[in-house]
Amino acid sequence: MIDIQKTNIFTDDCYSFTLPNHEEWSKNIKTIVTIEENKDIHHHITTPEHECNVKANRTAWDSHFRYPIVNSLNEEIVNIIYQFIEEENFDAPKIKVEDCWINWYKKNDHAEPHDHGKHLSIVYFVDVEETDAQFMFFKRNKYSLVKKEKNKMIFNDRKMLTVKNGTVVMFSGDMLHSVTPNTTDATRITYAANFIVEYDGKHRKSY
Repeated sequence: MIDIQKTNIFTDDCYSFTLPNHEEWSKNIKTIVTIEENKDIHHHITTPEHECNVKANRTAWDSHFRYPIVNSLNEEIVNIIYQFIEEENFDAPKIKVEDCWINWYKKNDHAEPHDHGKHLSIVYFVDVEETDAQFMFFKRNKYSLVKKEKNKMIFNDRKMLTVKNGTVVMFSGDMLHSVTPNTTDATRITYAANFIVEYDGKHRKSY
C-alpha cells in the first residue's frame, strides 16, 4: 500500500506520496531529457512561440505519444490514484491522460503562478536539490497589484510544500500554484500530467 499524505490548502486538499521505484523512473526520465537536449530544437518555454508560465525547458505536451516509458509512468500513477479513490470511498471514475510533459530547470528557471484547468493534476519531482525546490499554492482572492513592479501580482496568502526526490503531488488542476526559482547550478527535473476524470462519460471535477 502507498502512504498518501493529505495537506489542507486553504479550502482544498492536495495529496502527496513517494513514487515506488523512483530510482528507475528517474533514470528513464533523465534519459529522455538527454535525448531532448541533443535535438536541434526543443521547447524552451521562455521563447515567444512557446509562451507559458513555466520559464524552463520542456518536452512536448503529448510526451506519452512520443515516449512509451512515459505511458508506463502514467499507468503507474493512475493505479495509485485508483488506490487512493478506493481508500477514500469515492465512486470509481474513468481516468485518462489529457497531456503530460517533462520540465528541466536550469539556474534561475522557475514556474510562475498558474493553474491547469479542470483536471486532476500531478507533479512528480524527478531530480531536485532538497534544500531548493519548493512547491507553492496561492489563495486566488488575496493579492495586490504593485504598479512600480510592472503590475506584477504579489500574493499575500500562500502555502508552501517542501518536496524531495520521488515526491508526487496530486491536486485539483484549478488550484493556483508555482515552483520557486532554481537557485543551484544543478538541473532540476520534474514531470507533470493532467488527467481527465469522467463519470458516465461526463467530465467532472471530483477532488
